[in-house]
Amino acid sequence: MAIRTFRIKIDGKVFEAEVEEIGAAETAAKQQTVQQRPVTPPPPTLQSSSGGNSIIAPMPGKIISLSVKQGDLIKEGDVVLVLEAMKMEQQIKSTLRGTVKEILVAPGDTVKKEQPLIILA
Repeated sequence: MAIRTFRIKIDGKVFEAEVEEIGAAETAAKQQTVQQRPVTPPPPTLQSSSGGNSIIAPMPGKIISLSVKQGDLIKEGDVVLVLEAMKMEQQIKSTLRGTVKEILVAPGDTVKKEQPLIILA
């Protein structure tokens, strides 16, 4: 690749700079090797927890609202609560059927990643 000299004027001062030109084919090849994947939060998971299963927080955040109460029967795909993380509201859905045995959080609570939120029987 050839080095070219350019004269640059910044705030009234003149500078000379040597610049190496990079080939278009080489640049295109480098750009093709870099692929970005969209960042998506992991889905809520379930863990064994003292006689039942618990819905856990997939990420840290703040509980905005609860959609269930103790004793409710829920099925797969039901929204059980809304969690705010990074200024985005995330609906947390159940991945199992069960009865809500215990709710461990309330609106306004801050939770950590993998913290149990709701225990199912």
